[in-house]
Amino acid sequence: MYSLKHIFKSLCLAGMMAAMATSASAQDWRTKYPIVKFAASSSENGEAVQARFKEFSSYFKKQLGVELQIYQATDYAGSIQALTSGQVHMAGLGPAGYAAAWVDSEGAVEPLVAAREADGDLGYYSALIVRADSPYKKVEDLKGKTLGWADPNSTSGYLVPLVSLRAIGIEPAKFFERTVFSGSHENNVIGVLNGTFDSAFVWTGRDPASRGILKVMSGRGLLNLQQVRVIWNSQMIPSSPITVRKDMPADMKRDIAKLFVDLYAKDPKMAEIMATGKTAGFVEVQHALYQPVLDVLHEQRRNRKKN
Repeated sequence: MYSLKHIFKSLCLAGMMAAMATSASAQDWRTKYPIVKFAASSSENGEAVQARFKEFSSYFKKQLGVELQIYQATDYAGSIQALTSGQVHMAGLGPAGYAAAWVDSEGAVEPLVAAREADGDLGYYSALIVRADSPYKKVEDLKGKTLGWADPNSTSGYLVPLVSLRAIGIEPAKFFERTVFSGSHENNVIGVLNGTFDSAFVWTGRDPASRGILKVMSGRGLLNLQQVRVIWNSQMIPSSPITVRKDMPADMKRDIAKLFVDLYAKDPKMAEIMATGKTAGFVEVQHALYQPVLDVLHEQRRNRKKN
């Protein structure tokens, strides 16, 4: 017959062993992944991206105890390939980039979190900009003019505006004198400012002064918002997801998701840096949010094969 004291000691020992096992399990992913590799968006130039992620990398290590290594691709396709091939564990992709990565990897990636707009919207917009001192007031005024696309894998800089223009009977290759892929949203803005393009598509928030590439560039002293005019906006596009590989450990994905979800409450400034503008914080997202973008991508690829 065991004494109450013996039973109590046994229960305590069992509890301690369970706690130790839980602690060891929680550390498993950190042991296997002492460096987490992140492919950053190419909507800005390389130096700006590295500067933006410098503080976050320190925050990431402080919170999770592992290094965050930033991979800067020359274009969106580079980030997609790095993620789908396993060169990196996670990536900041636009919705079209996520859709392309999901298709190319046969569903081996998934969205983790995305930033909410300051007004609560879980999305952003494509905007067509022109110089403020130009005569162009609407899309139709640009017939025979030049247009800057951002990147073939950009949602707001190519895919959504392309589909939107075709929906109103405008075939860009015939309507514009010339269309050019500049490589990034920042290059599109610069192209409009210096006269290389009469117009260009860029990403913005509902208010361009609160979030988006115009906000980012004005904050860096590269742009006065009064220099450009928005003459067209798309419908809301689902927010750009932080995308991860599905084969990452579940507890690793959980801990990283929690870091982002808690970010606004712990460090609002850091949250705005990662959201590239005003935000209500990050929330967890699922694949279903991006199904409409996936449908558009499939349609675009079918059309490309036909042509």
